[in-house]
Amino acid sequence: MIPMRPCNLTARLAAFLAALATLLALAGCASTGEKSAGQQASKFKMEDGRTVDIGRASPASGGGMNYKSPHFEKIWVADSLDFNAYDTIYVAPTLSTAKINKDEQRPHDLARENLPIELARMCTNRKLFANVATRETDVKPGARLLKLENTIVEYAKGGGAARYFAGLYGAGQPVVRVQGRITDGEKTLFRFEARRSGVSAGARMGGGFMKDEDIQLEDIRSVVLDLTDFVEIIARKMPIKKEAP
Repeated sequence: MIPMRPCNLTARLAAFLAALATLLALAGCASTGEKSAGQQASKFKMEDGRTVDIGRASPASGGGMNYKSPHFEKIWVADSLDFNAYDTIYVAPTLSTAKINKDEQRPHDLARENLPIELARMCTNRKLFANVATRETDVKPGARLLKLENTIVEYAKGGGAARYFAGLYGAGQPVVRVQGRITDGEKTLFRFEARRSGVSAGARMGGGFMKDEDIQLEDIRSVVLDLTDFVEIIARKMPIKKEAP
């Protein structure tokens, strides 16, 4: 019998454990959103304790940055955008190009009304801007102004019966898809597209007992939360790229 060599086995085991520890450390960095060399961080800790993932950024072909966000279908930010340079945001009335059925008119109109209300409320509560206006007449003379315009491009009110039987899998859930942009005068500085369809746990688990309008409002608030999270992170947690003179 060939005698075993404890020293060699111990050395190999130690090397294996060291390699395993390195891999686990790298995985841990990725899961907590820590950035590696040359990469911009994508996860940020908010004041309320939530960790928000805005997605990885990549240069857009026409300038600016695209973000592969888990919360948005599309999102683009101009290189020169500095939210801190503005003291007022005007949330314009919501437009719509969505094709709807006759019985969807009232909840559709309610969605159009609720979106600017919720955006103005959240921008105010989070103090993202000194002044938040939902009417052009409320904008003060000389304001350093950004304008937020939103358009509903897809809409469905959903149905309680379908949710009762298969709401967990998305059946019968309301649908709202919003395209938005932020401008300074004629210059577009920010664009996004977001889609929601019964995203809350309540809508999925108990949607058969909820009103279409209540689920729709939860979806709108989800869009608003993610949008204001993104704005806050860009404004307060990331360095601004200055345009070359």
